[in-house]
Amino acid sequence: MKYTLITLVYLAVVGLIAVPLHRYGFKRPLRTFDMTFFGVAFILSAFGELANIQSTNWQYTPKFFGITSHGIVAKGILAAQPVLHLALGYGFLALRRWAVYLGLFYIADVLVSSISSFILYGYGRVRTIFVVLLVPFLIYLIVRQAQFKR
Repeated sequence: MKYTLITLVYLAVVGLIAVPLHRYGFKRPLRTFDMTFFGVAFILSAFGELANIQSTNWQYTPKFFGITSHGIVAKGILAAQPVLHLALGYGFLALRRWAVYLGLFYIADVLVSSISSFILYGYGRVRTIFVVLLVPFLIYLIVRQAQFKR
């Protein structure tokens, strides 16, 4: 049976390859497809975020709750962004309760920064995508927070 790399990654993330861990007392969480999808999406977006940061040679000035940062603070925020995505991905895949709160923090930060950029700089494709997608994701996260049990 031939598997592509994407199929192997999907199987590893879903947990089908990690089945022998049951012998050692580990329980695989019962998670729905949407939780798996968002977990994988956050993990993959961490690598995209890191590539984006490296393509700008760490010169990008990120916003933190709408406040533009420079210098060493900006580099710290840039370094934390891929880690935040990885943590959110792990939290969604493991159904950790703290992932809900981390997700709410992330949504608040990105929405405030995007809306402040709208006010200051006007229309932008990426800003529009963030605002349009994060509001339904906020509603989704609030509705589905009971899924996060551990």
